[in-house]
Amino acid sequence: MAEELSPLDAGLLEIGSKLSGLAFPPAGWRITQPWGFGYALEHRDGMRAIIDCSKKADDRWWVHVSVSYRNRTPSHAEMVRAKVDFFGNRYAYAVYPPDSRYVNIHGHCLHLWGMVDSKEGAVLPEFSDVLPDVGRSI
Repeated sequence: MAEELSPLDAGLLEIGSKLSGLAFPPAGWRITQPWGFGYALEHRDGMRAIIDCSKKADDRWWVHVSVSYRNRTPSHAEMVRAKVDFFGNRYAYAVYPPDSRYVNIHGHCLHLWGMVDSKEGAVLPEFSDVLPDVGRSI
């Protein structure tokens, strides 16, 4: 089993520090209860999130944020807002595993993952590029 810590105890993105500019809970969110080694939160618009932090098989600390609405799946724009709220200006990833490894507990829930052990959270190559007559794209 993965080693786990409260996101705050793990120094989650230096939450609340002047360096990161992030506060916990983020603006518009309220903590509804502790949740395992993390927290359950709700946004004023009804979006719900669970945030936790654990050391994975790569021996690095990863923050996991699951985001949902009670009766619908968050839009792309809403996921971008959640990414900014919880990860700031760092990389966060959505993971689509092979079918044999996929777990779906809540039909309207999407997930973001970010690595704590890297300054910007980047673990993949940079996929964005500047395209002629288009500009920056990913």
